Amino acid sequence: MNTIHLTDSELEMARHALRAYLGAFSHDEADMHDQIRQVLAKFQAADPDGEEPRFIA
Repeated sequence: MNTIHLTDSELEMARHALRAYLGAFSHDEADMHDQIRQVLAKFQAADPDGEEPRFIA
């Protein structure tokens, strides 16, 4: 497991980038869709810990 500390703007940029990346794959690549959606769900669950937002992968 890895921990990455991101600012609000960095977290939002990563979300947008992954959503755009998700759109680049066809339906034949369902496993990649699933992996990207799992990471996006972790981004959604990221919660500020008092200083900066935190993402735990």
